[in-house]
Amino acid sequence: MLNIGNVKVPVCHGHGFSRRSFLQAGTAGMAGMVLPNLLGLGSAGAVESRRARIKNCITIFLVGSPGHLDTWDMKPDAPENVRGKFKPIRTNVAGVQICEHFPLMARMMNKVSLIRSLHHRTGATHENGQRWMMTGHDFNADSMKPHCGSVVSRMFGQKSELPANVVLPGPIGNTGAGPLHGQTAAHLGSAHEPFFLNADPAARDFRVGDLEAPAGTSASRLDARRQLLDQLDQIQRRTETRSTQMHDSSYERAFRLLTSQRAKDAFDLDKEPHRLRDRYGRNTFGQSCLMARRLIEGGVRYVTVNHFDTVFNLTCWDMHADGGGLNNTYLDYERHLCPQFDWAFTALIEDLEQRGLLQETVVAVLSEFGRTPQVNGRGGRDHYPQAWTNFLCGGNIRGGQVVGATDRIGSRPIDSPVEPPQILATIYHGMGIDLDNTMMPGPGERPIRLVEAEPIRQLFV
Repeated sequence: MLNIGNVKVPVCHGHGFSRRSFLQAGTAGMAGMVLPNLLGLGSAGAVESRRARIKNCITIFLVGSPGHLDTWDMKPDAPENVRGKFKPIRTNVAGVQICEHFPLMARMMNKVSLIRSLHHRTGATHENGQRWMMTGHDFNADSMKPHCGSVVSRMFGQKSELPANVVLPGPIGNTGAGPLHGQTAAHLGSAHEPFFLNADPAARDFRVGDLEAPAGTSASRLDARRQLLDQLDQIQRRTETRSTQMHDSSYERAFRLLTSQRAKDAFDLDKEPHRLRDRYGRNTFGQSCLMARRLIEGGVRYVTVNHFDTVFNLTCWDMHADGGGLNNTYLDYERHLCPQFDWAFTALIEDLEQRGLLQETVVAVLSEFGRTPQVNGRGGRDHYPQAWTNFLCGGNIRGGQVVGATDRIGSRPIDSPVEPPQILATIYHGMGIDLDNTMMPGPGERPIRLVEAEPIRQLFV
């Protein structure tokens, strides 16, 4: 049966729902449903979170995208202008090699599933890839799709006073081709917008501004403001159109954060031992990864760590080597980017495992595309969505395996090609969401599938 709110509709086995089933849903009252009820599907069997091994997700998004041939899909036997400057090293999994500048990761490859055959065909901008990997869709301003964390928030709700969906340290900003990065709740409503930290957790004066009431505001005054906003919200709900009613209020979430000591504690890195903070790396990325662990521990369901918020005029993965605002080179990879990632990623996996959280938390390391097989004339690599590598670990993801392969120069998948929506489908499936029988509210209350893809089943134990 297809679950849409409280309406059960027959499905065609193996094919989701039929046109006839969709029409039955419409005559059964689809047009009268409102967003707050549309995804209350747990009790109806569309979400089996109790059986699912994966309860939480941490996504590490490598903004700018590392070159796959220089990191996790090396081609040491390719021509010099393809194989690049780095050498592969052995890992603790026989036959699997990665870049020499990830020595710590090489020792825990038995926990990691590499996906070496990712590709997409809709454009080579950062934003195209970001939308694919954040939402499982590409879209324009007229057809916005929600971030994966917002879908998880809407499906499962909050565990505690903390938001279900948090982005660290802040949203992706200017990456060259517009503001549509896929890190909003879109039509799911403001209650499921990511909570953006908008602060540097590595800074000495770090504080989360949204967790502090304005100076001079007493508890009684704060409560009075809350009551007034509640009254205004009720008036709005009685007078606004249905499409506006579907836009969930974020007032309650804001007040829970302001008044919750547990929420404040979750963001307080001073509670961590100095040695552990050093292990993650005393930089924005390292401390964001540590905070991600604290937030999962505190009840957040989905945390996204953006490794950089732009690609311009800073050291990042976007290694065009253009001599200007995109002047990242092999030297930046060697001295800064690879070691920073190696320290923080392995610290996060170790920390989650030691606390018993890795068995219920999937860690997904994602990026928007690969980089050109041939090194350009300046000694860098350019955008290349035809092939790249991402990876998953944790939960019931079977580590120590490689899914897919590219040809001898890393130019295209030649085995088990994977498209971005399959990564999102894998996360949803792992968290217990029945992808065949669960719908998401689209614009105008029209139900749509969460993602048009099947999970990568060989990833699972």
